[in-house]
Amino acid sequence: MKPHTGMYIAGQWRPATTQDTTPVVNPADEQVIAHVPAGTAEDVAAAVRAARAALPGWRATPPA
Repeated sequence: MKPHTGMYIAGQWRPATTQDTTPVVNPADEQVIAHVPAGTAEDVAAAVRAARAALPGWRATPPA
């Protein structure tokens, strides 16, 4: 499995602001299957800014 060392924010991969990771657990057998970057408040703020910037375009997209 490819290790995840970055965060996908605003349409591109960027490094996390910390080296800390969070385990991803398979709920079927409770085995750790990966480790992903642990987001910081700075990462969350960047993701929220990106989501707010993308909202007008998504809102204008027709359902079809």
